[in-house]
Amino acid sequence: MRNKKIVVLCTSRIYDPQVHDYIEKLNESLRLKGHMLLIFTISSDLYWDDNNISAETSVFDIVPYESASVIVIMDEKIKCHTVSLQIIDNAKKYDTPVIIVDGEYEGLPSLKFDYGAGFEQVVEHIFEMRDVKKPHIMAGIPDNPFSDERIEIFKKVIGRHGIEYKDSMLSYGYFWARPAIEATEKLVASGHIPDVIVCANDIMAINVCDVLLKHGYSIPGDCMVTGFDGYDEVFITTPKITTASCTTPELADATVEMIYKIERGEINDDKILALPTLMPNESTGAPSFSGYDHSMLARFNNKFYRHQDDVHLMHEVTTRMQMSSDPDEMVSHLKRLIINDQDIVEDVSFILNKRILNTDEYFFKDKKERIRPSDLSLVYNPKAAPWLIEREVEDTLLSPDNERFKENSLKGYPLIFNTIDYMDKPLGYICFAYNGYDITDYSRTANISNTIGMGVGGFVNMTYQKHLTERIEAMYKMDSLTGLYNRIGFNNAFEAIKNDKEKYGQPVTVIMSDLDGLKYINDNFGHAEGDNAIATSARALKSCCPADSLCVRFGGDELFAVILGEQDTDKIISDIIRFLEDYNATSGKEYRVMGSIGANTAVFDENFNIEKALKKADEQMYELKKVHHSSTRP
Repeated sequence: MRNKKIVVLCTSRIYDPQVHDYIEKLNESLRLKGHMLLIFTISSDLYWDDNNISAETSVFDIVPYESASVIVIMDEKIKCHTVSLQIIDNAKKYDTPVIIVDGEYEGLPSLKFDYGAGFEQVVEHIFEMRDVKKPHIMAGIPDNPFSDERIEIFKKVIGRHGIEYKDSMLSYGYFWARPAIEATEKLVASGHIPDVIVCANDIMAINVCDVLLKHGYSIPGDCMVTGFDGYDEVFITTPKITTASCTTPELADATVEMIYKIERGEINDDKILALPTLMPNESTGAPSFSGYDHSMLARFNNKFYRHQDDVHLMHEVTTRMQMSSDPDEMVSHLKRLIINDQDIVEDVSFILNKRILNTDEYFFKDKKERIRPSDLSLVYNPKAAPWLIEREVEDTLLSPDNERFKENSLKGYPLIFNTIDYMDKPLGYICFAYNGYDITDYSRTANISNTIGMGVGGFVNMTYQKHLTERIEAMYKMDSLTGLYNRIGFNNAFEAIKNDKEKYGQPVTVIMSDLDGLKYINDNFGHAEGDNAIATSARALKSCCPADSLCVRFGGDELFAVILGEQDTDKIISDIIRFLEDYNATSGKEYRVMGSIGANTAVFDENFNIEKALKKADEQMYELKKVHHSSTRP
């Protein structure tokens, strides 16, 4: 049933100042009318690469499409049409309205910045500041629509000022730091420094400036540099960078109005455009401007020093999680990640895939496999007791009618969902419920999710490796048919006992068992039945001897056990015989499983010789075997 009080936001990088400001403004407006905001977010941009979609996007699989009033998709922040279309398709299954922010899809209402007009303002600005003769553009990703649009605007504006466009005026910085650095280094190496480098975003502009300054060029004296987006970082660089700010409060207000319009039944495909604000600054020779937020530097300092503490803590937690001996110990280490500076436990919940603990198969074998809802179970926060609670996830965190949703909705702050992934495969999900909008807390969501992914994923890998090692060791020292020690395994185990002098002086009993009529069973019923008879005889020996006995398949159908301490040997032998009689009475086989059993007891000390003890037990067994030589026949 649809819940008109729930609004879902699908986005990326909630610690990005623009996204963070949008969230705060959006939620503050929504809470006035009793709405609850659920945020489903990834921690990285996908950069429009539809062929390499990371596992963290599975967080959008757990969106409560059926119960949400509306789904809001920040398309330009997610940067992947395939992911956005999947969210849209899932919403359509439940007739849930969708609003697109910073994007456009046919038939859906959208709110977006007029990036083209904003970028044109930036390019036009450089001609207002200087008589530009050699302009250059640092574009984003080749064949990317945002990048291509900015290239065309660059061509149009310089053409308007009488400059003919040439291919040498174009470099690609792929919207990111390292490619922009490499492209700028090539420009420097060529010796032909342009008088302005127009960057398609702020990240590239910051790094272009760094390279130019490193090589001794003056900004803006030798070369002007511009960015685009209005990230806070451009106001604390040297020099401060001219940009265009895509201010989010206005966009958030428009989103809220559209949500209310949809809830009133006025669903349409409205298209709302907002013009980015030109922000001239030092990199083009304009007066210095430090941004709108006077507390920005303090915020960055706080984030920096908090990050230093977090790095040490998260490394320690990851290591301890990976080295844990069992799931309960592994999960218990998560407590340290969610305790703030005042030692108050934050409201954080973890949802993990139950299959990660199944050692019968390697969990990371199929990396593209999505999580099935039936595989999920809830790991509550440390306020809950016990710490590890197994429940069906549909009945807990992801149901909007449960008590936890109701409790958090009263606080008035968004719930934030991240994927926990490792080796590009989702392990589960995490939900944060902060009592405020502190951007350092929002920044920690990505680090905490990554730490948990590394810790849980490493634990899964270590557990599976331990499981494989134990299986290999078992294959090496255990007989595969009977599950008893083989000769190598017995020799190693017995050698350890012999070296324990505290065991000297006590009795040691050797019981030898040999299956009667094995050749008859093999010849008349097949070797599979012969193996069954051997395995049954082994079960009889192991189940009737004390638990700490060394039970061994000596070879073929010969079995023996070494038992330390006072024993009632006659009872053990009679128990073995009774075990086999009970089996024969109920097996339905056309043959009987019987064994000849011998025993020898001696004193265990440095002079004890296992070969002699086995020989004496074998001699006693052989006497019984002459009596039983034909008793396996029906």
